[in-house]
Amino acid sequence: MKNEENWDETGHPQEQSSLAPDKLTFGTKRFGELLIEDGAITDADLTAALERQRSTGERIGEALVNSGVIDEPKIVRALARQLDLDVFDPATAYDAVPEDILLIPERMAKRHHVFAFARDGSTLCVGMVDPLDLLAIDDVRVATKCELRIEVGCRQDIDEAISKAYQNAQAGQHFEDAIEGAELEFKTAGAGLEELNEQELRSKAGDAPIVRLVDLIMTQAISDGASDVHIEPLEDKVVVRFRIDGVLYDTLTPPKQFRDAIIVRVKILSDMDVAERRIPLDGRFTARFEGAEVDVRVSSLPTIYGEKIALRLLRKSAAATSIEMLGFEPDTLKRFRAGLRKPWGMVLVSGPTGSGKSTSLYAGLSELDRVGKNITTLEDPVEYHLGRMNQVNINTKAGMTFGAGLRALMRQDPDIIMIGEVRDMETAELAIRAALTGHLVLTTVHANDSAATLTRLIDIGIEPYLVTSAVHLVMAQRLVRRVCSECKEPYEPDPAALRALGEDKLKGVTFYHGVGCKQCKGRGYKGRVGLYELLEVTPELAELAIANASAEQIRSRAFELGLVTLKDSAIQKVIDGVTTVEEVLAIAAESG
Repeated sequence: MKNEENWDETGHPQEQSSLAPDKLTFGTKRFGELLIEDGAITDADLTAALERQRSTGERIGEALVNSGVIDEPKIVRALARQLDLDVFDPATAYDAVPEDILLIPERMAKRHHVFAFARDGSTLCVGMVDPLDLLAIDDVRVATKCELRIEVGCRQDIDEAISKAYQNAQAGQHFEDAIEGAELEFKTAGAGLEELNEQELRSKAGDAPIVRLVDLIMTQAISDGASDVHIEPLEDKVVVRFRIDGVLYDTLTPPKQFRDAIIVRVKILSDMDVAERRIPLDGRFTARFEGAEVDVRVSSLPTIYGEKIALRLLRKSAAATSIEMLGFEPDTLKRFRAGLRKPWGMVLVSGPTGSGKSTSLYAGLSELDRVGKNITTLEDPVEYHLGRMNQVNINTKAGMTFGAGLRALMRQDPDIIMIGEVRDMETAELAIRAALTGHLVLTTVHANDSAATLTRLIDIGIEPYLVTSAVHLVMAQRLVRRVCSECKEPYEPDPAALRALGEDKLKGVTFYHGVGCKQCKGRGYKGRVGLYELLEVTPELAELAIANASAEQIRSRAFELGLVTLKDSAIQKVIDGVTTVEEVLAIAAESG
């Protein structure tokens, strides 16, 4: 871990007076002795490591780590004590600004394992794996023209900070360059582009800086794992926001004068009418990122400050998530799997837009027999590509509706049918008929909970006895954000939040939240997990539905029979330390 020339054969750091300007002074104890005093190693361990060092040429620290005597973090802490340095905190990488990071060229940072995370006047704060590497220190001083305040860190922490921070810093630099280039192009365009005709708009939108800016927005959104991109015109600027794990984050604020050119560029990509700004429009295009295709659905909406654009990103090559990774409680998963393996009938999944309904159905489909069964999906659009399945895109403009597709599909000898969404009586009626004639039908419905999902089909116009005869499983679901595993730590929630969730069920629980780190970009959350409420349509509940009982009456009886509600699922996720009290409050409030 250290350069050989900086250590004597006993593991004692050799004096280096040139380190004095950076306040690197050595203690009176030898490195090995300090580790022994800390109880980290024994005399025998040090002797064995020195023997290994002589035969392998490893540095003393490396010899100790590679022989399994001590781990690298303990070495780092001991070295920090001996040299009177701080230990590098990987979380500082998130707060570092691009201007400071890029003071050290990326190639140099990777070669010397050194990362710049802050600047105070002429002093640059850096994290280093080897604070005794004089060559690295001199190179960084010359490149940055700064004196250094050094912190010592583990190699993995510093290398990960370099990798991620330079990627983000350079992306920000690319955005700035694109905006500067666009400003030069637009100097002759006046205060705005509102008065330009269609040809002039197309010309401006086709200029290299605007093309590059839109490409960078799309690339960054896909790289960050965003599900949606919002381009929103405000009174004095444009705001670009990414939806990540269900939450919108401001990403970029181009000047107002770029508004129309950015929007026109997106419209051109989406084959939309660039001259029409008075009514909402829809379009789509395919983006490519690192060899993968992403289907982008585009919607425009006229606002008082201009058109707003929303883009939904659907990764064509994304594999269906394993059903075990979705967050099911064991009993709920067992019953969901049992429902998927029935030879006929209907499985309904409900929840708001973006609650993971399609993901759950695809995870279930991925477990079914796709060789011995004819499985066909009708979707708007196809979200995941699975082998040995017939997947059909709905195209309403061409007359390919869910109803038309389902009618055609029934002549294709299907065994299992997945319908993206039941939106109207025609689709509902055809789906019910298919379920009652020997087919397994999986579909989604917009409803608040499992009981309301059951009555939703009745409200659409289907006879209650047909609904209860066809539907054997209803599942409502939501998504909550997972606490980041890298920065997870215990905390005390707000007492008011605990009371709102039900503190009687949470007595003695250790609560966790994320403090923010480089992995989660300071958000404290990374990824999402499902909450599930699964209702099996028993004869007793079927009788209630046939008697036109309300959703609340059905739900109340189901609860008496042991229904695990969304709130119960949410509380279990808090108990397991998967998410926070605050994150599940909205779900608990609406599920009762």
